[in-house]
Amino acid sequence: MKEIILKNNSSEILVDSNLSYYLFSCFFIYLLDDNKTLKDVIVSEEIKDLHNNLENYLSEILRKWYEEPSEKELQKYSTRYEKIRLNTKIYKVNYRMSEVGRFVFLLDKIIKMLNDSYINEEKLNIKIKEIENKMYK
Repeated sequence: MKEIILKNNSSEILVDSNLSYYLFSCFFIYLLDDNKTLKDVIVSEEIKDLHNNLENYLSEILRKWYEEPSEKELQKYSTRYEKIRLNTKIYKVNYRMSEVGRFVFLLDKIIKMLNDSYINEEKLNIKIKEIENKMYK
């Protein structure tokens, strides 16, 4: 199992092993250098490419799985929902009770971090850590 840590000059995001499973393939191509060894820093153009790749991934997830919550549910459980803007549409995702909602929320935060890194011309550090699964020991 792996966890992914993304870090720029102003923030850090830790992707736990449950969600890194869905993201690892998106990051892997950007971590290979010309010698086919893993690197841990990506720069400007790679950041923009990764941003676009994740934005397309998020768009596809929302297209397939997003369901608009009812007004009753929004009123009763308002703290479970976060508004996410993608292109011109606003989505209300349940990031507390829904696995897909948590993943969408995470992708949104990563995309914002990538955008900030690109605009501020910062490098992005990506660390992929192997974590041991204590359940199988």
